[in-house]
Amino acid sequence: MIRIWPALAVVFVAGLFAASPAFGAFPGENGKIAFDSDRRGGDGDIWTIDPDGRHLVNLTAKSKANEGAPNWRADGRRIAFASDRVTATNPEGDSEIFVMKADGSHQRQITFNALNDEDPAWSPDGRRIVFTRDFDPIEGETDRDVLTMNADGTDQRNLTSSPGVLDQEPNWSADGRRIAFISDRDGADFEVYTMKPNGSNVRQLTSNDAEEFKPNWSPDSRMITFTTDRDGDFEVYAMRANGGDQTNLTAHPAGDDGVSAWSPDGGKIVFLTGELHTMNADGSGKVRLTRGPAFESDWQPLPDGDCRGRRR
Repeated sequence: MIRIWPALAVVFVAGLFAASPAFGAFPGENGKIAFDSDRRGGDGDIWTIDPDGRHLVNLTAKSKANEGAPNWRADGRRIAFASDRVTATNPEGDSEIFVMKADGSHQRQITFNALNDEDPAWSPDGRRIVFTRDFDPIEGETDRDVLTMNADGTDQRNLTSSPGVLDQEPNWSADGRRIAFISDRDGADFEVYTMKPNGSNVRQLTSNDAEEFKPNWSPDSRMITFTTDRDGDFEVYAMRANGGDQTNLTAHPAGDDGVSAWSPDGGKIVFLTGELHTMNADGSGKVRLTRGPAFESDWQPLPDGDCRGRRR
């Protein structure tokens, strides 16, 4: 089933599908925001909403299972997501990777195994998807790796292959040069790392006694936002792609913020404070977007002049 992070489950009581996202913004005009939520009660679904908070649509309403971690393809026409729905090819209801069109049609399963596959994120050219696989489904907390595969699920390659280590939440930069992810490989807590798309040249970007989650590339691949509890509560931070200039964007000691995603034009960031909010890229101008629980989110990129998925 869809994984729930114990630490975040205490903090973010809304939805909490820890098929955690791997959200990297691709350049373009700002389309819809996709997010997962259990706002209708029971299972979680993938929803879309306009950046002004209008036109809320449930894309997976027919499913009675949990869907989470929506991630837009760079052309804004497809969404990858994780689901634990029971199908003829998933009789045990493990978490598997699915893709669908932007309107929720043509939902198709692309991973098939008895393990849990989560955290899908498209490559910039749309040909491959990076994701997390749980190689210890019984214990569930001792061995996760980051893999890539073709967009149809073929040619799966393990990039981290580190038994006893949790490597997860991968996120592909828009220039295609690096994949960000989190890992507890230092033996203590989760830190943010990057690597080349073939798994080489691993670099550690954060190093402290706190937990870091949800790394998210800006559309120009120069910045990364992430969630951290280094200030005693969860906040959204931004840093340069080399780990420099780590800055608190939310600075909200009265509450917990996290799970951020950049807008395709680079000017806004959507994030969670129980409900979805947006803010300017410098942390100013915070606005509540939804009423009701929400968790993972990602912002649809649209080619210049393309109004697909957007109402005028």
